[in-house]
Amino acid sequence: MEERSVGRRRRMDRRTRIFGNRARASIHTRLMTSHPHSSSRYCMQCGGDLAERLPQGDSMARLVCEACGFIHYLNPRPVAGIIPVREDGNLLLVRRAIEPRRSFWVFPGGFMDVGETAEEAAARETQEEANLEVTALSLLGVYTRIHAGVVVIVYEALALGEGSAGSETSEVGWFAPAAIPWSELAFDTTHWALEAWLKKRGLEDLKN
Repeated sequence: MEERSVGRRRRMDRRTRIFGNRARASIHTRLMTSHPHSSSRYCMQCGGDLAERLPQGDSMARLVCEACGFIHYLNPRPVAGIIPVREDGNLLLVRRAIEPRRSFWVFPGGFMDVGETAEEAAARETQEEANLEVTALSLLGVYTRIHAGVVVIVYEALALGEGSAGSETSEVGWFAPAAIPWSELAFDTTHWALEAWLKKRGLEDLKN
């Protein structure tokens, strides 16, 4: 048990030297194991074993093939979402029916698929999660969740209809700007995007 503990401390000390502080090293350690590509221990190029190494000229540890030297970069995953707005100024949120943050409110959104643009992904997720078509997409903001390894691209759009719950949602709700359920929002990015939406309209004082 003592040898195992010493080994963990040594690995953390090495990452601390690479990243400069323990907080950043801790984030990197978690992402190196939680990123979807990190579950593979074999090289996608030649099938060789992967190992955590510091490539020459790099400042971060990477998963490197010990046979061919190919570097497997664990890049952030892009997420796209939409805040749908009706002509009366109310916005739509959906209540999550799955973990994480089950039963909390969020704007429709999800991971991009290969072969689609961010706008197409956001519109598709809105159709899947809220059974709602939208038009006139306008970029609202881009937000980084470092600990989750994702970059979230958020649009606002004009809603074409009322919508209804989808397979991953239990409810849709239309909220006036003054009635946004801040204490029941799912993620930091939900807060950030809605704050930006209010600020864009000069309504930031409505947040309670």
